[in-house]
Amino acid sequence: MYAEVWSDSKVLAKLRNDFVIAVLYTDDRTKMPESDWVTSDLDGKVKKTIGKKFNDLQISKFGTNALPLYAIVDPDGKILTSEKYYTYSPDVDAFILFLDEGIRNFVKK
Repeated sequence: MYAEVWSDSKVLAKLRNDFVIAVLYTDDRTKMPESDWVTSDLDGKVKKTIGKKFNDLQISKFGTNALPLYAIVDPDGKILTSEKYYTYSPDVDAFILFLDEGIRNFVKK
């Protein structure tokens, strides 16, 4: 996605100018201090690494652990697009439509 879609000048301009990008590293194996551990509502297991915590968050919020997964949310975490998320596709125009829908819905608020 980064090489094929994000590198497109129109996509890159939108991402730089219209979005705050946050990343969930669901494969990060860094152990967290015990005070940051969470017990999953999904499987009841204690999540002790950053990646497992973020993976659990992704599944809880979006119903999938597909990678890559792109979502446009407002500051309260409300999804701003008709499709909950966008996964890999080399179609630059489709990704721009997804981004534009998120921008329109954010501005409406």
